[in-house]
Amino acid sequence: MLCPVRARLHAFLNHPATDLSVATLILVSVVLLLTEIFVPVTHPVFEPVEMAGHALTAFFALELLLRLVAMPSRRRFFALYWLDVLSVLPLLRPFRLLRVLRLLRLLRLGNILNRRMGVLGGSLRPVRFELLALFSMLVIVVLVGAIGLHLAERHQAQEYQSLSDAFWWSVYSLVAVQPEPGVPATAMGRAVTLLVMLCGVGLLATFTGIVAASMVNRLRGRMEEKDMSLAELTGHLVVCGWNRMGYQVLSQLRADPELSRQYVVLVVESEEPPKPLPIPTDQFYLVNGDFTRVEVLRQAGIERAGRAIILADKTVARTDQDRDARTVLAALTIEKLNHNIVTCVELLNRDNQSHLKLAGVEEVVVPDEYGGKILALAARHRCLVALLDEILTRERGNNLHQLPLPPAWAGQRVAFAHARLKERFGAVLLGLEREAERGARRLMTNPPANEPLQAGDRLLLLAPGSALDLSEES
Repeated sequence: MLCPVRARLHAFLNHPATDLSVATLILVSVVLLLTEIFVPVTHPVFEPVEMAGHALTAFFALELLLRLVAMPSRRRFFALYWLDVLSVLPLLRPFRLLRVLRLLRLLRLGNILNRRMGVLGGSLRPVRFELLALFSMLVIVVLVGAIGLHLAERHQAQEYQSLSDAFWWSVYSLVAVQPEPGVPATAMGRAVTLLVMLCGVGLLATFTGIVAASMVNRLRGRMEEKDMSLAELTGHLVVCGWNRMGYQVLSQLRADPELSRQYVVLVVESEEPPKPLPIPTDQFYLVNGDFTRVEVLRQAGIERAGRAIILADKTVARTDQDRDARTVLAALTIEKLNHNIVTCVELLNRDNQSHLKLAGVEEVVVPDEYGGKILALAARHRCLVALLDEILTRERGNNLHQLPLPPAWAGQRVAFAHARLKERFGAVLLGLEREAERGARRLMTNPPANEPLQAGDRLLLLAPGSALDLSEES
């Protein structure tokens, strides 16, 4: 009974409405903290503000306790929320002097904004988390500097009595990296000043570097303008996921004269494309996102694509079972969005194939399975690997070709095709693809010599060169 309750509690604590409520209360708690520090103790609002601040701290302590219960690992809880734990320490009377620790909740606010709001777009979207984290830290440093200087210098200098004066001192010292208007009189004030200046050196330099790098990437993207936008592509190839085999897949496709100019859209969760890529930049498009999601596939133009290849994605650490599950889900989604697309899928376990065939996926490849069979055959037959290497490589020697049967050959025998292909093109007929029941197609490997050829058949040939044309046969 504990697991379902914990699951419901976890879902409630991570609901968008809960995040919005927590974000609002964090802002309220910061405002109450500033009021509590800068308003005199004798002021009528001081006591209600102090009580409201303690009530909010108690609320955040209760929220952290619930998160501790909902999270299965205590180690992970403290790794994620140790700053929030520090921020609730002022609830205890011995730690009330550490009220400034409540400002640490601003880092949590930045994290919530990053998860729930697309506040930045365009060239800054990839560094949204970094910018929000830096902005939160800058706000914390400015407020800590203002509060610290007020507490240290309020009995020494008149200019640090108000919130606005202390705030602008902190901002100027942070930006100018020197105390403005001058060096504080107390040791605590000097320590706060040194902290603000050191943070200004690091945080502002980091902020400038991130923005500059984003602008450079944006400018590079404008200088590498492509002939067609992603929304204009049609009949293109969509590759979902990436692993070490992806380079070979694209290399072999590019070696095919019919596919050498085809546009390729790669859908991966990483923000940078894998390198190297055997595709010119003007033919390559990158879509950053989860390829199991409908909106991401539509962004890649899957409804207008001609082919799709789904690789067992290894850009993110997952188990083989999870990779196959994501592959199956992506294949089912692609076939649902585009019934005319030709989909090829890489699986790590053949047992997951049944769902793909029902969905209409044309080809399923299990690399480890084929690799084991080739090794077994290579141990029995010499030169078999050299033969396969030549057949499966587009750049040299004999290549596999799949071509429609010339209309004039319909009604002839397979023996006629064998002789004609060998005499005219130096080609060998390996198989015959023919339409079967319910629109499916079956492959007849090494068909009998007296098998009649039918209109609509496709010939699987082994021939020298990378191109073969039977259109002029009569």
